[in-house]
Amino acid sequence: MKKSLVTVVIPIHLSEPSELEKISLAQTLAVLHKYTITFMAPYGLDISWYEDFCFGKAEIAVERFDWKGYEAYSVLQSNYVFYKRFLNYKYILICHLDAFVFRDELEKWCNLGYDYIGSVIYNPVFQLKNTLVRRITGFTSPEYFGNGGFSLKRVATFYRIAFKYRAYIRLYHKIRKIQKNPFYDDLFFTQHFPKLSSTFKIGPKHLAQHFGAAYEHWPEQDLPFNNQQNDNLPFGTHGWIQHHRDFWLPCIRRYGYPV
Repeated sequence: MKKSLVTVVIPIHLSEPSELEKISLAQTLAVLHKYTITFMAPYGLDISWYEDFCFGKAEIAVERFDWKGYEAYSVLQSNYVFYKRFLNYKYILICHLDAFVFRDELEKWCNLGYDYIGSVIYNPVFQLKNTLVRRITGFTSPEYFGNGGFSLKRVATFYRIAFKYRAYIRLYHKIRKIQKNPFYDDLFFTQHFPKLSSTFKIGPKHLAQHFGAAYEHWPEQDLPFNNQQNDNLPFGTHGWIQHHRDFWLPCIRRYGYPV
């Protein structure tokens, strides 16, 4: 069976999103309506609000999973059973409800052929030093960390690695639980998947900064974009509701949203 190019995957956990999340969803539907929108929902969640909101705006699908809370969602992202559901697509665009899509560049990014492109995290916390331990273990600091809240994944690659190294991933989760460490799937992919598979290709930073931005804690003048004009913004952004909302609001208002 011929694979479809991509579906837009939107994780949901509430029966109705917040007012600002509704703006994000409305924009995703307006910009990416020619692609199937797949809602990723926990078992038992009433999704009637989403079905009503999306009616006539885009084709939607629903995939149910056994997860509850951010940690469980993040762990599920490292499990091959998640990607198995999407093997009829070449790519999935993960688009959280705190992401905002500025234009439709989805096919362009898919056609570049990378396995993973995440929104560049602008936060000095994620600029790790390459210590001696890191060099010895091979976990050197990557060029950048790509946030998974607005990210593109090649499904077959993620399924293959997550399945082949499922014992490694289970052991990793056991150790981090003993150490009481939280799990961030996007940080895990960026550091571990290239080590597990030498062919795993992450989009380089000079391209990824045009794909997406997770602007958290960074001098505004040092960003590779500004909020004065939308044509220099990336394809999308993640975390506009939580981080620097005043920076993003002028951009969002230019799309006609009264915020």
